[in-house]
Amino acid sequence: GYYAVNTTSSTRLNTSLDDLASSTTIVTKEMMSDFAMLDINDMFAYEAGTEGSGTFTDAAVDRNGSPIDTTSTNPNVANRVRGIGNANLAIGNFASNGFVPVDPINIDGVEINRGPNSSIFGLGEVSGTVNLQPSTANVLRNRTSIGVRADSYGGHRESLDLNRVLVPGKLAIRGSAVYQHEGFVRRPAGVDSVRLNAMVRIQPFKTTSLTASYSKYRSYGTMDNKT
Repeated sequence: GYYAVNTTSSTRLNTSLDDLASSTTIVTKEMMSDFAMLDINDMFAYEAGTEGSGTFTDAAVDRNGSPIDTTSTNPNVANRVRGIGNANLAIGNFASNGFVPVDPINIDGVEINRGPNSSIFGLGEVSGTVNLQPSTANVLRNRTSIGVRADSYGGHRESLDLNRVLVPGKLAIRGSAVYQHEGFVRRPAGVDSVRLNAMVRIQPFKTTSLTASYSKYRSYGTMDNKT
């Protein structure tokens, strides 16, 4: 459902939210699916103390005095937390450069941590940290998920997610693929993106798991800087 009890943000330990004196919100995979959230800007539209490209324009001036609209040139970092600046991004509590946009196909949840809350060690920017919990293969059951989506201006998205148990309780593999076309008001502007993910999980003992994953992302097209 939408309710998450524990988080690994702030302390990097599996900690109950009730025990943390920090402003932390967890967006679950089910919520991302029900609200059609596809990136960090979609999530920030529903959270408190956060602003995405839909409610915030990240404008700046370069060294030549020319205005720059980061919202159109790099929408992945055109956000603001606590009214200070953009949040730093982490995947499994490891810092990420944010060049690859957030997508729900290969994550199980998003932990939004507002403020410098690395109480033990790890990440803790002044604005906040967005930590993505990566998906893994499931060694207990097979699963197949197919998704199709269409939106305004000719945009569409097709996704496939497969999980197969090779040895029950011991070994499983998982693969997912996404093709997405994002359309704009002004033609012929449009962006196409392709994602491929592969995951394997080995659980030799009850309390021991070994996971590995591979991801490929490609985006090409032309953004509409007036949209």
